[in-house]
Amino acid sequence: MMNRMGVNTTIHKRLGKVCLLRAVSALFLLACVVHAEDAPVPADSAQVDSAAVAAPADSAQVDSTAADTSQAAPEEQSSGGWKRIFYWPFEHIVQPVLNGVVYPIAAPIRYAFDNGVIETAVDMITFGEKKNVLLYPIMNLKPGNSTMLGFTYRHRSVFLNKDYLVVSPQYFANGDFYGDLRYTKHELFGTRLFGGLRLRQYLDRDGVFIIPGTKESFVMPDSSTYIDLRTGFPLTEDGRWSLEFSGSVEFIDRSLPEKAQDSILVDPKFDISGRGLYQKFRQYPLKMTLLYDNLDFPFTPSRGSRMELGVRYVFVSDYDGLSNDDVAKMIGHNRFADVSDKGLNHDYIRTDLMLQHYFYFGKAETFHFSKKEARLNRRFYTDFNWDAALRMWRPENVRETLFERRVIALQYRLVDIWEMEQGSASFDAFPFIGTRFPMRGYKDSWAARHVMSLSAEYRWPIDYYVDGVLFDEYMMHAPGFTDWSFKRFYNSWGFGVRVRRPDMYWFRVQLGFHGLHGVNLVLTIAPEFR
Repeated sequence: MMNRMGVNTTIHKRLGKVCLLRAVSALFLLACVVHAEDAPVPADSAQVDSAAVAAPADSAQVDSTAADTSQAAPEEQSSGGWKRIFYWPFEHIVQPVLNGVVYPIAAPIRYAFDNGVIETAVDMITFGEKKNVLLYPIMNLKPGNSTMLGFTYRHRSVFLNKDYLVVSPQYFANGDFYGDLRYTKHELFGTRLFGGLRLRQYLDRDGVFIIPGTKESFVMPDSSTYIDLRTGFPLTEDGRWSLEFSGSVEFIDRSLPEKAQDSILVDPKFDISGRGLYQKFRQYPLKMTLLYDNLDFPFTPSRGSRMELGVRYVFVSDYDGLSNDDVAKMIGHNRFADVSDKGLNHDYIRTDLMLQHYFYFGKAETFHFSKKEARLNRRFYTDFNWDAALRMWRPENVRETLFERRVIALQYRLVDIWEMEQGSASFDAFPFIGTRFPMRGYKDSWAARHVMSLSAEYRWPIDYYVDGVLFDEYMMHAPGFTDWSFKRFYNSWGFGVRVRRPDMYWFRVQLGFHGLHGVNLVLTIAPEFR
């Protein structure tokens, strides 16, 4: 249950491995270019006809041209021979290997595309005359206690016009449970106000606490309940600028784990008395958020910007304490004094700045495929061949390959907490940096006082509901706002797919790496960016 893996790789080793990877990539691209230059270019029929009826050329010019051609022929043959030798391994080794690797994936995808499985599945989970009801299963098939089955129910205009209800219960392999209910109503009382209610319940015996500034975690079962209320209104006529207010009541209930070795009580690395570990208390966050949003689509944006600046003040009650009897039952002895609240001020402030921008490249008016375009594009992914892939990288095609219907997405985040009394803020005041921050190349998470990150994604449409993604992201954390250092600088990168509609996000499947180390599978219904 403990996860104490650290990153001890030096910068020089990382750079060496990255340079090796780039050298192999350069060799691969060189082979592509060589083959692209050898590939015959079909002649235009009009040019062939005009050449056939052209006037006879001067005999001297013909002789001269023939002589030049005869002299150049051996050189071209020699050059072509070297090129064929260089290309032979890719054609006779790499291509068959790729075919073998791709086949287990391509065959099911081809069947799904040819038989309309995706469209049929979407129709099966969509209900109502206006197609405003969605009911679909959700799951996490990772081995271990994180295996989860559940469902999500989404209903637009369920009670009133322009309201939205989401219900999502989830049941885990070890008996844990998570429930989420959200209700939002726009145009409250005929005004431009909106309101929202959210209820969340955790029953998680594998909940963790992470020591701030590290990735070192300890088990701390969670049975907390959260009730959130929010409202807001647009500040401008076009609705791009808006202001939101929210308040919550959080009943924090963290208990001792079943095994003593999973507890921080047996490890003197952190003082639990001021952080509310393994205790009950209440929190009352009040938040104000200034938003700017001119994105073209909410969940699959291709153009525009989004900015969010939030300030949250969290009132925290006294901690209920931890008795010696409870601790003795777990660790087997009574040499542990009672833990009680010391009368400190546990309140804290959290600030969150998020900036996003999306760059769209291409002649098409929209990033999304029509259903007809999606059917045509499927052939490349289901009938993969080496020649077709290389044709994409010919000089005359490379512009369309890289910059037609493509989106580059950037996100910058800066999150800080400020304690009212040093060393007294509750354990969940510290932001987590993990796959949803996002930092997708690491299986474990950090906790820190101050965090900044920069994420970049290169997206392209694969199908009507599916986008491909390449991502590269960087993160830095600090114990103090002026203590930023490249000693705490991290990077992750990877690729994957995201499944969505223009107005709704479903899930994503991505593989993340840090440097050249390991792989982390990300399978979640949460979007990459907030």
